[in-house]
Amino acid sequence: MYPQRHLLASLAVASVSLFFNQQVPFFSVELFGYNFTVFLLCFVFGVLIDVDHILDFRLNNWRMSESLETRFRKGRMFVVFHGIENIIILAGLSIAFPFLVFPLISYSLHMMMDIQNNGVSFRAYFYIIRFGKMILSHRIRTHNKLYAHGLIENLR
Repeated sequence: MYPQRHLLASLAVASVSLFFNQQVPFFSVELFGYNFTVFLLCFVFGVLIDVDHILDFRLNNWRMSESLETRFRKGRMFVVFHGIENIIILAGLSIAFPFLVFPLISYSLHMMMDIQNNGVSFRAYFYIIRFGKMILSHRIRTHNKLYAHGLIENLR
């Protein structure tokens, strides 16, 4: 998904959050009588989570020719900030810390736009499934290397 769309969606949510003028117990950024802390959190949770794509491309040796779906199936999708589990955690935290409701909405919008537009299976957005695929692909690669060197017999 294009970062501009994430930016626009996050700015819309962040702008609405200004009208609620929520107080954040840990820190505060005030400007023109408005508390911009939640505004900034909406930006972080809705746009800056895409920095994990840099890590993903780096760990995949900058191979941009492979699609996200291919990397997911091979257990090589390393988008550490993109996970449905984060929505569940943020929803739970927003019960105790109501100022997290708007960042939760911003993050959820980001995830919905990615799921709809990235052409990757919905399952690819679960950490537990990606982790399982990484372990499985590592075991297969290890087996193939050992078999290629004649250290083990084929499993078939």
